[in-house]
Amino acid sequence: MAHWFHRNPIKATQPMKFDGLKKCAKGSKCDELITQLKVTRQRLLELFNNHANSVEDLTVAFTEYIGLIRGLVDAPNGGDSKLRTQTLFKWTNTLGGRVPSIHSDAMFELIAIVTNMAIWHSKHAMHLASSDEISMEVAKEVHRSLKISAGMFLHIKENLLSRLPASPEKGVDTDSRVIDAYAQQSQAEAQEVTVARALELNHKASIIYSLSLETSNLFVLAADALKTLDQTQFGKWTAYLQLKGSIYEAYAYCFYGKELLEQEKCGASVRVLQHSKFLCECATKICGKYAKTKGAGTIAKPEYHPFFQKLAPMIKLHLDKSERENGFIYYQTVPSELPEIPKQQVFGLATPEDFTLPPHHPLWTEEVYAAFNVPEGSGQGEGPTYESKAAASQEEIAPVPEPDIAPAKHPQPKTESGCILQ
Repeated sequence: MAHWFHRNPIKATQPMKFDGLKKCAKGSKCDELITQLKVTRQRLLELFNNHANSVEDLTVAFTEYIGLIRGLVDAPNGGDSKLRTQTLFKWTNTLGGRVPSIHSDAMFELIAIVTNMAIWHSKHAMHLASSDEISMEVAKEVHRSLKISAGMFLHIKENLLSRLPASPEKGVDTDSRVIDAYAQQSQAEAQEVTVARALELNHKASIIYSLSLETSNLFVLAADALKTLDQTQFGKWTAYLQLKGSIYEAYAYCFYGKELLEQEKCGASVRVLQHSKFLCECATKICGKYAKTKGAGTIAKPEYHPFFQKLAPMIKLHLDKSERENGFIYYQTVPSELPEIPKQQVFGLATPEDFTLPPHHPLWTEEVYAAFNVPEGSGQGEGPTYESKAAASQEEIAPVPEPDIAPAKHPQPKTESGCILQ
């Protein structure tokens, strides 16, 4: 199948030697901990490079490294760690090119790692969804990976960003607007799985249009989060989110129009389906805008996807029937004002999976922590420092080489709706 998801590049960094910690280390147990930091970090970074890796392998490596880095953020007995500013960390931003942000703050490292883990989960879901036919178990795994991703981004936004000592530059990955867009996108894409399932099981029109409208709203919220950022940098991502919002709003009005027809409210049905047709045409135009907009990442091609290709014919089918029935039987006035989709309790909404940071690694005993001798003024700066892009512009970090996800060989799924998540 053609690419249905847009994915930004994963964050890139450099290998770390933790030399700042070595200067403070006193004893073999401190040396062992530093060695584990280096080895575990590198292993996790290598696993991030391939979204086909297993969730289990990523989770083990992620849990171990976060447990180790937490000792540089939080002291084992509570409060900020005395080691928090001893190491300079360098990370690119997902849409910032090769120029890294450079911070002497272990909290920045922790946020970058959690961000990459959340992005990896979203890419893993895309990898699983790249087949033309997906089993129930795989669909559940896609759904769960996207909910995990959303939960991680939400945790960053609500619990970690506030611990950074300075306001971030616009458009970096620690900008709350960027994190918010990622969280909303992952939740919306998890919701897409729910919509696909409802369509394939031929649920009532009211269930489908309610789920579709909620999904559209999430994509719109994600796009709105990016509106105040530089669109030469964020325009392609924004267009993707707007496109998905339009597609699911069109689906919502299509099935609402279908329900109105079944209720013999033909005049209202015609008006609603006319609006659905308009939204579908808008989505087609945004497809063109998205394709022409320059930007990084894995490019979605929804105009070639059966789920979108079948939308316009489905709208036409219901609209033609509504107009025909209204002209022969009902003779109802088509209202000029668009009927509002009724609000009702919606079951099956995808909610972000709760995420909490793993605890300190067992190597972080109070004895080991006390053995690190940090002379006053020995850190990378007085308190965590945040170098500007200008200061960092003298160096670049190469992007992470990520495997391409080729569309499936058989583009037409064997389902009535065009959904492949069954």
